[in-house]
Amino acid sequence: MRILVCMKAVPATAQVRVDEQFRLERDGASLQWNIADESALEAAVRLKGQTGSVTVLTMGPQKLEEPLRDLLARGADHAVLVTDPLMAGADTYATAEALLSAVKALGEFNLILCGRRALDGETGQVPGMLAAGLDRPCVTNVEQLSAEEDYLMLRRRLENGIEVLRAQLPVVVSVCEYSYLLRLPGIMGMRRAKQQQIQRLCAADLDLPAHACGLKGSLTRVVAMSERFPGLRKGPKQTDIAVGAAEVLKLCREVVG
Repeated sequence: MRILVCMKAVPATAQVRVDEQFRLERDGASLQWNIADESALEAAVRLKGQTGSVTVLTMGPQKLEEPLRDLLARGADHAVLVTDPLMAGADTYATAEALLSAVKALGEFNLILCGRRALDGETGQVPGMLAAGLDRPCVTNVEQLSAEEDYLMLRRRLENGIEVLRAQLPVVVSVCEYSYLLRLPGIMGMRRAKQQQIQRLCAADLDLPAHACGLKGSLTRVVAMSERFPGLRKGPKQTDIAVGAAEVLKLCREVVG
């Protein structure tokens, strides 16, 4: 099985700055791999078997080369970095278009795994956009995967329960955070990772014109930002335990239906 895992580097702290266009300033910020993406990578490494391969793909600055080597040490077989100043400030649409071009340039994959959402944006839009661009089915919010010949058995999380699906390959899957704990790098893996080459791709390599990249290629703009703190929820205050318990039970029944 040939598997591709899309990874995103996100700020390692909530204390980040934005520029005059409300873009996150990532250059001076400490970055970490998105937690849901780490789960996707671990799922891929477990699925690939003895003859399969796992390629990790990310878009970002050149300084992500060393973090990519860490992923190679943890079980990935190949690493690809899409990096170009033209791509700075991309929204989810422009990001998905760049990743889609990279996927097509890298060849056919039986399975594409992504985290279901990123910590810095939490839109969850990129997996579906990739699937649409590749004309493949997309299964979201998956917390357990297993291979069955040309099919995957998928356990996905819904608002009102769990759904089990059988999906035919090829398919795009978004994986829930904390569903798989990414393994630690071993000594042999670290040695192998040091010798491997990180493949770099720029906009020209992907035949992407400047107007399709970054802010110019984005369909959305952030026009305002505000900082808010959670407060007390509005609702009746009840001091009688029995009456309060009955009200909570009533709300639960309304939610469950």
